[in-house]
Amino acid sequence: MLIAIDIGNTTIVIGLYKDTTLKDRFHLSTRPNMTSDEAGFMVAGWLDRIGLSGEQVDTAIICSVVPPLTTTFEQMARRHLGCIPTVVSHKLNLPITIEIDQPDQVGADRIANAVAGFSRFGGPVIVVDFGTATNFDIVNKRGAYIGGILIPGPETSMTQLARKAARLFEVRIEPPDTVVGKSTAGALKSGLFYGTVGQVDYLIDKVLEETGFSGVKVVATGGFSRGLDKYSKHIKFIEPDLTLEGLRLISELN
Repeated sequence: MLIAIDIGNTTIVIGLYKDTTLKDRFHLSTRPNMTSDEAGFMVAGWLDRIGLSGEQVDTAIICSVVPPLTTTFEQMARRHLGCIPTVVSHKLNLPITIEIDQPDQVGADRIANAVAGFSRFGGPVIVVDFGTATNFDIVNKRGAYIGGILIPGPETSMTQLARKAARLFEVRIEPPDTVVGKSTAGALKSGLFYGTVGQVDYLIDKVLEETGFSGVKVVATGGFSRGLDKYSKHIKFIEPDLTLEGLRLISELN
């Protein structure tokens, strides 16, 4: 079985695959000072809870945007799972080509998303990943990753606004009852939710204007993505496990 580890700035998502089937997933809060033994203990506990052990895992793959934790989880895989993990980078065998000015700077999670998006939907495809940052990753018809867009994620925007404004506070990220807020909380919810949807749709409009893409598929993933297809004019596909699926596909090729 394969363990796929997606290390983000806020959350670590670990998926367990048997062949092509995602059997289970496990979420951890990101702590840059986590030790490999702590990570191994938590992974072992998760596997035990679903009736498995580390000995049944024979392959591991890691994508990480937190360099200290890349090493931590590499060590965890070696010590606690007995396998040498693949670490995602642009240098691996990929089903897409990376055609940007500085390919070494593209995030491993963005590579995984682009791989999964193109493999699942073909090209052109735009993947919008809502996390600490909202990432737009763009693959053309021939499978070339041509770049993307980065903006603050909705939770990051909310946290910073509440921190900077003395009389504002954090609210749940969800569709409000009305666009025109009848309270401070309602106004914040409306601005955060519809502001994010509008920002995403506008940026995709600009991408389509610049690239001339036709028949493009727009797929969303990440914590804020659920249900957005009901509100966005461009997002038509929601794939919560897209990054993990990209890791599985990359692992198969490497």
